[in-house]
Amino acid sequence: MQSADPVRVAIVTGAGSGLGRATAHVLGTSSVACVLVGRRADALQATAADGEFPAGVITISADVASAEDRARIVADTIERFGRIDILVNNAGVSGRSPLLTYDQESWRRVMETNVEAMFFLSQAVLPTMRDQHYGRIVNIGSVYGSLALNSSLYPDMFPPDEGEGPTRQPAYHTSKGAVLNLTRDLAAAVAAWGVTVNTISPGMFLTEQSKGIVSDEVIETLSRMTPAGRLGDPPEIGCAVRFLASEEAAFITGVELRVDGGWSIW
Repeated sequence: MQSADPVRVAIVTGAGSGLGRATAHVLGTSSVACVLVGRRADALQATAADGEFPAGVITISADVASAEDRARIVADTIERFGRIDILVNNAGVSGRSPLLTYDQESWRRVMETNVEAMFFLSQAVLPTMRDQHYGRIVNIGSVYGSLALNSSLYPDMFPPDEGEGPTRQPAYHTSKGAVLNLTRDLAAAVAAWGVTVNTISPGMFLTEQSKGIVSDEVIETLSRMTPAGRLGDPPEIGCAVRFLASEEAAFITGVELRVDGGWSIW
């Protein structure tokens, strides 16, 4: 008698809100056991309560920028589910400031969370994936990892030069560019283990966070500039993650999948 396929287990970072929450919900309804990771326990519990997770779900309040917390995430996942099949590196931070006053502490905070944590958490799950000869790492990037910011699209968020330079978010853009090449290098390193590594780069998405800081005028402008004529819906990122995390995507590795409604093609 042939044994049943194992239940796949996914770690989703930044799962308390936005694209991470939507991704966890898509994976959960696809019978993937989910480990929801984030810094706010209440937000993680809300994600778990609002979704369907027939294969199982746990929440781990942790900061992916902490080496101790990364080790705990992996240990708790193995203890609960016995395996790790999928890692969705979604957690990320940003920060904007006038160009000439952007400080080193802000730069390091963004790079530590968006790049260093992504690599070291991937490193932490790879021994398990190697032993299983199966793994899927999906890194969440941004179209702004390869495009410069047109600040005129966000006049309230990115005012022009008022003596200290225009307001920008240089570390965020640099970090998302680094994600692309980190993905390529990891993909080449681990392909022989049956592990794939890919990036999904979202375009303009409307999440609960952006609804509070982006005006209706900006939403209308961004929608008009997107060939699809609208902003993205967060579950659409989850569906892209689900595909790249599947058995069917075994021959896809080291790529950037832009989920942007055509934003970056003109």
